[in-house]
Amino acid sequence: MKEDIEKSPLRALFWKDEILQVLYWMKGEGFGEEVTLQQVVPLLNSTEENIKWQLNKLVKDDFLTKNKKLYQLTEMGNKEAGRRFSDAFSGLQKAGHGECGPDCEFCYGTDGVKLENCVHNCASH
Repeated sequence: MKEDIEKSPLRALFWKDEILQVLYWMKGEGFGEEVTLQQVVPLLNSTEENIKWQLNKLVKDDFLTKNKKLYQLTEMGNKEAGRRFSDAFSGLQKAGHGECGPDCEFCYGTDGVKLENCVHNCASH
């Protein structure tokens, strides 16, 4: 239905972010550089009509190409998707509490000795 399509600028920005990250992830995981609407919809919490509209908007904006029923990131889309994906997951790529190594400036002194007032409460090494 037409009311299922989220056309407001804020929602379009949200879907741009989500779709670019999903396509970038799918490409990186080896699911293919070209994907169908049916491959993408289960990964996003929306209607098929809305995702199709959003995909086609990204085609018009040159972030994606469409060949028959296959969508693919353009060069510009791939760069933007990579940046967004990196931003979204950058905090998860750092060591967790108790996992800091001697290069952590908050837990170790310049001599590599663990500080007594370690801010991450790291386990003793």
